[in-house]
Amino acid sequence: MTFKPQASWFPWVLFSLLFSYSVARYMILYPPFPGKSDQALLYAGIVFALWSERKAITASLLGMETGSLFWGSAFFCTGCLLYAIGRFYLSATVDVWSLFLLAAGLVAALAPQNYMRSAHFIAFAGTVVVVIGWAAPNILSSELAVAIASVSARVLSATTLPVVANGVILFFGPYSAEVTEACSGMNSIFSLTALFVIYLRAGTRRAPWHIALLVASLIPVAVVTNLGRVISLVLATWYVGDGFAQGLFHEVAGIISFIVALLLLSVIDWLLTLLKGSKTSTVCA
Repeated sequence: MTFKPQASWFPWVLFSLLFSYSVARYMILYPPFPGKSDQALLYAGIVFALWSERKAITASLLGMETGSLFWGSAFFCTGCLLYAIGRFYLSATVDVWSLFLLAAGLVAALAPQNYMRSAHFIAFAGTVVVVIGWAAPNILSSELAVAIASVSARVLSATTLPVVANGVILFFGPYSAEVTEACSGMNSIFSLTALFVIYLRAGTRRAPWHIALLVASLIPVAVVTNLGRVISLVLATWYVGDGFAQGLFHEVAGIISFIVALLLLSVIDWLLTLLKGSKTSTVCA
């Protein structure tokens, strides 16, 4: 094999330098602190996406064939535009999105045509992880926390014990509990989205409508499972005690709700697959 570092290595070297600069700048301007640790996972998402498509990146480094000039230019130019916007508005989220698209553009342009799916996956992963996993929680968190508190109070009052909701605070007996962003499901959406993208890549090929419906179900599933988490924490506080509910049980409930969310997404995926099969059978008949 003949290596062409001038043609294919140099763009990836520039990308690596840009990625390193972005991470360093983020760590300086936005140092991690409790409650915002999910922000750093945006960069981890880029590393995962590139690692999962390492064969395509290796093929692009070899420089044996050129890919699609159209898709390469489209992804790369969009990435450059987003990077400029991220610099202007000092937005780490837009910055990360641009890095996803820049990498997708390099794969699309420098790797052979048969790796085009890898370029599309990198662009898709960046869009889903950033838009749903980070932008949506920032926009919806306060409203969802109030809604979760209200619904939890109604469900518990109708079935088990009287609970009153005042904003994001639940009052029951001598106790009170605040429904924070984490309890509303917002802080778990990014992690759930990242694992969901892994699930999509590792699974079989799905139709665009299938993928769109799965992506659309991410936030509702996260909210429903965390509704169950809030209810379980209230019941644990009432029947066992505040110390127990806010200790190990609090962490275990979070893990369980996350696992349940993944299982629900798998069930939705299975049902959509059955629906696709039934439609195919009807057409064939």
